[in-house]
Amino acid sequence: MNILKQLYYGNIAEIHRKLPNKNKDLELKLYEELKDKLNEEQLKLFIKYIDIYGKRMDKALEDKYIQGFKTGLLIGMETKKLNLDI
Repeated sequence: MNILKQLYYGNIAEIHRKLPNKNKDLELKLYEELKDKLNEEQLKLFIKYIDIYGKRMDKALEDKYIQGFKTGLLIGMETKKLNLDI
């Protein structure tokens, strides 16, 4: 089955791909250490910062993914020299 059929039938979903995260354990450890050192007000501010930062990074990654897809599509069209005049 070709890639377009795989996409159509939902067999390919980038969101399900697992990426290696070598620093996950260290990140969690540092988060716990920092959290233990903050008072209640500082912790609320820190959590608010993490939420806002996470949303910004999520949007940036989404934009990069979409741009990468568009670039790949343009490369494919140029390579195949498709005539899109319908």
